[in-house]
Amino acid sequence: MPKTLVERFRAKVRKTDGCWLWTGAKTTEANPYGVIRHLTVKRLAHRVAWELEHGPIPDGLHVCHRCDTPLCVRGDHLFLGTNAENTADKIRKGRGAVGEQTRRAKLSAEKVLLIRSELASGATQEEVAARLGMTQGQISKVHRGAAWRHVA
Repeated sequence: MPKTLVERFRAKVRKTDGCWLWTGAKTTEANPYGVIRHLTVKRLAHRVAWELEHGPIPDGLHVCHRCDTPLCVRGDHLFLGTNAENTADKIRKGRGAVGEQTRRAKLSAEKVLLIRSELASGATQEEVAARLGMTQGQISKVHRGAAWRHVA
């Protein structure tokens, strides 16, 4: 007779004094989250862990790690959060890529400092945008701190 999800799940967990580490299949080596197949669906192990301990995950919420260990499936190391809360948690803990570290970065910290310096010297956002081949909206975001606020 096939094992239940709970039996299969528990067989793939190595409990330590801290995290309970998933020893089964993983998403990738570079960014490893545990994966378990249930019926015909692959599911993330930490989400299954949450559901086994706390019940269903409300639509739109992520299961986040307090311990910042993607392979951890210990229930009290997990919490629910929105995408924005998960991202803020990641950045607050220094795990999020910011500025030039992101794949989509079009500016550098050096250019951000130049923009702010020119604006502080009296140049208009339109003038700075034209000189740098950017839009006034992009310059405005840098000026207001809606973008690149980590650059002082």
